[in-house]
Amino acid sequence: MNPPLLSVRRLSIQYSVRQSGLFGRTRQLQAVDDVSFDLMPGETLGIVGETGCGKSSLGKGVLQLVRPSAGQVLWQGRDLCQLSPQQLKPFRKDLQIIFQDPLSSLNPRMTVGEIVGEPLELHAPELDTSGRERAVDAMLERVGLRAEMKRRYPNEFSGGQCQRISIARAMIMQPRVIVCDEPVSALDVSIQAQICNLLRELQRDTGVALLFISHDLSIVRYMSHRVMIMYLGRVMETAPREHFFGAARHPYSRALISAVPQPDPDQPTAGPVITLDGDLPSPLDPPSGCVFRTRCPHAIPLCAGQPPALESFGQDHEAACHRARELQ
Repeated sequence: MNPPLLSVRRLSIQYSVRQSGLFGRTRQLQAVDDVSFDLMPGETLGIVGETGCGKSSLGKGVLQLVRPSAGQVLWQGRDLCQLSPQQLKPFRKDLQIIFQDPLSSLNPRMTVGEIVGEPLELHAPELDTSGRERAVDAMLERVGLRAEMKRRYPNEFSGGQCQRISIARAMIMQPRVIVCDEPVSALDVSIQAQICNLLRELQRDTGVALLFISHDLSIVRYMSHRVMIMYLGRVMETAPREHFFGAARHPYSRALISAVPQPDPDQPTAGPVITLDGDLPSPLDPPSGCVFRTRCPHAIPLCAGQPPALESFGQDHEAACHRARELQ
């Protein structure tokens, strides 16, 4: 079996939040809490959860755009968390990100050619101007844009085209891992399908691994090889795609799956929609024990006193629930 391309071990991320008011004190918000996973070459790991569950913070922590408070991010045998910003620079070409809002992530003062070609100036200084232009032209064509568009500015493009520009910039150095932070959530449905297909084609052609962050399980099912569910910064369940959608163990996972719309009304549904009571608790004041217990229809007294550990349910399938075996 091939070794993991990227290994995350017990990663935690905290933010200092100052409360309002004259005497407001500073509190620690636990955005990511003790998260571990491996990412294999050419794999897509879908990371799912409601807004505020720590998905984006996890992706930024993996890339060291946010410094973790604890844990390790192991890449090529080195812990990225222990490296200085200067020491991280050589690794940036292999670790890229695509942001949620395609227009706001692009510099409005730079042309498309300058945006896409900027990484080459830093990581491929051996290329001259004509060499960079040829590389930019080829990458724009690869993502479905015309080479002559490189002279235009981001505000002259649609949202879908801007996301193609973002993908071209991320792919120009042929990275080995890309964090896709909800890359299609701001786009129309038809454009979402085009961008998802483009990402899959690029993965097939280059072998790049993806961390695909989303709150849309139908898109995650289409894109991912494995799925990881997060809730208030913690991992609730992780499993291969087919195991997850066919035999999810955690009550939160089952609720998310039940809410996925059925595209064919003539096909029978998998079961009734599971409605969760209440809103997501504040991450500044999470529940004791299992963080999901305040909304879980199967909670018992044990859930309030003891956080559940991730328990194995077969190859690469783990769930953190005291009653997971009862509820199968």
